[in-house]
Amino acid sequence: MELDYNIISPGDDLSLLDFAESDGTDPLGVAEFARTKAAKYHENKIATVRVVRDKKEIVAYFTVSMSAISVDILASGEKVEGVTSIRYPAMLLGQLGVDKKYRGKRIGSDICNFCLGLADVLGKQIACRYVILQTGTTGTSLYKRFEFRMSAKPPVGKKIWMYRRLG
Repeated sequence: MELDYNIISPGDDLSLLDFAESDGTDPLGVAEFARTKAAKYHENKIATVRVVRDKKEIVAYFTVSMSAISVDILASGEKVEGVTSIRYPAMLLGQLGVDKKYRGKRIGSDICNFCLGLADVLGKQIACRYVILQTGTTGTSLYKRFEFRMSAKPPVGKKIWMYRRLG
C-alpha cells in the first residue's frame, strides 16, 4: 500500500466507509463523527480532518487539533520542575477510523507515525510537548507499541486517555 494523507476536500464522502466493529457497534463514535460532524469541525477549525488514500480510494480518516494535557493525569516524573503551568501543550489525535476492509494492513500504525512526525515538526514551530488521544480498551495495544502511556486518571466510561511525550 502506498498511502497519501491529505486534508479533506469538499467532495470526500466519509459516509461511504464502514467503521463499525466486528459486532456492528461504534463504541467510540468514529462512524457517527464521520457522517455528522467531520465537515463542520473542519470548516470551523475545531479539528483538521485528514483522509488517508490508497491510490485514489479513501481507506481511513483522522483528525488532529491543538490541545493541552493536564499535569495531574501524567505519570510521576513528567512534571517540569520550576514551571507553574497546570497544562502542557499537546496535539490531539481526535478521531481515527479505518474502513473495515482495510483493517489489519498497518494503516493505524502508519497514521500514528504520520501524527508523531507532524507533532514533531509543529513542536519546532510552536510549543508541543505531547501527543494525546482517547481510545477504547481494545485500542490501547496499538498505541502502547508507539510508547503511549495510559493516563494516571481512571477511564471515563469506555474511553481511556493516553499520551506520549515528544523527543
